[in-house]
Amino acid sequence: MILSDTIYTPRLQLRRITEGDLPQFVAWSHSREAHGEYLTPECIDPERGLENIRNSVYWSPTNRIFFVTKKDTTPLGTIHYWLRTEKKECAVMAVKISELKWRNQGFGTEAQKYLILWLFERMKMSSVEMYTDINNHPQQSCLKKLGFIQVETLNYDDHHVNRVGYLFRLDRSRFTDTPIYRYHYEE
Repeated sequence: MILSDTIYTPRLQLRRITEGDLPQFVAWSHSREAHGEYLTPECIDPERGLENIRNSVYWSPTNRIFFVTKKDTTPLGTIHYWLRTEKKECAVMAVKISELKWRNQGFGTEAQKYLILWLFERMKMSSVEMYTDINNHPQQSCLKKLGFIQVETLNYDDHHVNRVGYLFRLDRSRFTDTPIYRYHYEE
């Protein structure tokens, strides 16, 4: 179910980042553990983060960062999308379950599934893409489960760290044909 600035899933809330979330958001941005071995810390400055929240930099028509929490409001991480400048009907996603103890429990898959539903159904995207490190096999399995196909191997920039990885894509017709999206409350 989608209401205002929040996407509700069976176990999660994906919602707009608020000023109250800033201490956690900034702490995660500096933590190697929160990023794991396949992502580079963003190292967000608290003052700049506050300015970005107040000026809707993290929540605009072309770029949104959702704060991911369990239904009981336990913070788990973030999921982010931005629209390609050269192709506005294509969204690129990034997910990060920042709390180590909540990884490998399906929260990332669930967050991605419901954001993908939102992007195709609400935002009317023609495709959704995601980059993943070449060695991030769990995320690659997740993307395949979500109907994505690997479209190319490439070098990409991850906060000024050059990585080798894959670009995965889910287009509208594949989204429509993938069973996981037909039954919203099945995991």
